Parts: sequence; C-alpha cells; structure tokens
Amino acid sequence: MAPADSASPPGVLAAAAAGVERFMTERGGDIDRIAGRAGLCTRQFAMPTDRLSLDGYCRLFHEAARETGDGNLGLWFGQQFQPQMLGLIGFVALLSATVEEAVSNLATHFGYHQALTHTRLVRAGPLIRLEYAILDPAITERRHDAELTLGMFTNLLRHALGPDWTPQAVCFTHPQPEQANAHRDAFQADVHFGQSVNALVFRTADLHRPMPDANPVMLDIMRASLIALARGHTPAVAQPQTLREQAHALILRDLPTGANTIATLAAQLDMPTWTLQRRLAEQGLSYSSLLESVRYAEAQRLLRLPEHDISTITTQLGYSETSAFSRAFRKWSGLSPRHWRQKAGLGDR
Repeated sequence: MAPADSASPPGVLAAAAAGVERFMTERGGDIDRIAGRAGLCTRQFAMPTDRLSLDGYCRLFHEAARETGDGNLGLWFGQQFQPQMLGLIGFVALLSATVEEAVSNLATHFGYHQALTHTRLVRAGPLIRLEYAILDPAITERRHDAELTLGMFTNLLRHALGPDWTPQAVCFTHPQPEQANAHRDAFQADVHFGQSVNALVFRTADLHRPMPDANPVMLDIMRASLIALARGHTPAVAQPQTLREQAHALILRDLPTGANTIATLAAQLDMPTWTLQRRLAEQGLSYSSLLESVRYAEAQRLLRLPEHDISTITTQLGYSETSAFSRAFRKWSGLSPRHWRQKAGLGDR
C-alpha cells in the first residue's frame, strides 16, 4: 500500500468565504445547518485571517448545492466574488504593477492563503494558462471549489482588463454537469470538462496592462503580512509547495496522457534528471514510488465519485487497459477496484 502523508489537514484563510452567509441565505439555504454538515461553524467566517479546514470549505458548497437544489452554486458564488473580498492574497494581486505581475504573485503566493494547493502559470506561445488544483487526495468534493476559484481569478483579471474581458478558454477536471450551459454564459468563453487540470487560458498580450490600484509599498506590506500569518500556523499547512508537492501536482496533471516519465518531470521542474533523482532520494523517495503514490491517491478519490466508472478511472490514471489498473490497485490495497468500492458502500460500476 502506498504510504500515507502524516501532515495536518490543510486550511484556507476565511477570507475565501467572505459574504457566504448572505449568499447562501438569499438562495434559500439554512447557513447554520449547511455549515454544520460541512464540519464548520458560522462564527469561523467572521475573521478573514482565521483559517478554515479546506475540506470543510469545499464541503460547505457541496452541502449548500444539495440543500438549495442549485447545482451551479459554486459557479455563482465565484462570479459575484470580487478580488478585494479575498483578503491578503487578493491585495497581493491587486497592488501589483501589471497584470503579469498580478497573476504571477497570485500563483506564487497562493500556497500561503490555501495549503496543499497547486497554482502556476504555464506559457504556450500567445497563450498563458493559470492552473489551480487541490493536492490533498482526501478532499473529494472539489467541483464547486474549482468553479468558484476560477470565477474569482476571472474577476481579478476583469478588475484590470474591464468587466467585458473574457478568457480564451476555461478548463475543469470534473465531468460535465447537467447544467453546463450556465458555465459558458458565466465565463463568456469555451468551457471544457474532464481535463487534466483546472485552468484559465488567456492571451499573453493582456499581460502588459497596468493594474489600476498598483502600489509597491502596500504590496510589500500585504505580502509580508500574508507570509507572516501563514508562518504562525502549523508548518505543514503554512509552507509553500515542497519538491514532493510540486512533483505530485505535475504527475497528477499528466496522468491521463499516460506519458509520465522522470525525464519529463525533471524538465517540468527545470532541473537535470540526475538532480531530481538525488533530491527525491534525499527525501527517501524514488520517481516510481511517487508515481504509484499519486496514482493510488487519485484512484481512491475517483472511486469515491459515483459518476466515474472503472473504465473512465483507468483512462484518467493513464492506464491503457482496465486489467492493468486492477492489478496495480490490488497490489496497493489488497482489493480489486470494484471490491474496494463495494466495501466503501459506493456501488459497483
């Protein structure tokens, strides 16, 4: 069986829930009941610099969608969420000099705002991709969080580029929901589901534009405050991405391609293959053990989602045949994928 992480459960600053009580109440939800089902208390939303359980935050929107019957509740929360509401990380972006600096600061510093999270910028010719993914495999209710977060990122860009700005495309890892037309209307862009990573795709030509509230002095203050606040919490929650976390995110992103190799990973991390092997060995890891650990964690996450059948999971994990996935999963867990799902009370697909 793949080794389990012993790190403390990841958290997110409560600023990410700014206005959530009013928002959910206006949509007919009982915020106290919803928060309770998510393992949270409404008092936790009052102080933006307090830290919420990231799993509880994600489940908050899942439970609210169930209660209100609005399958796109996370999407709508993100669309109305303005970057000033995001607290310190929002101002780290807003006070930057240009759009390029804003999205770079957002990606670089997001780990201080929300732990065990992958955010990075990837350039591809005239386009740039702002990626987002939660790394903790124990967090399974991710759809609403992904949709609201990319909505928040979009509104940050619209703050500088105007309310009519639209991305070139929006990508989500979750399957297409029933009410998918609303996503295109919300982002005013092509929206693709079942992708390897959650991402906003937009033109690099937009990056030179100045941020309207640029202030280098206040930027330094906000950035220092965010980092200092994070360092006051458990190190496993506060630190930005370690090598293992970076490697985990990149392997996870590329799993569906079936092309994971240590050479590819080393190139993505901008280091020679032998350097990556050495640095992993210093942490008691190897590339093959890390790949298996990522696959096992992602397999468990996907098996908990009833909309994914075994064939779909096989493809998502980069296996060419269901039998190969079944053999690997039995080695990790001692059970076949279907038996594991049955024991967990999740059906048989």
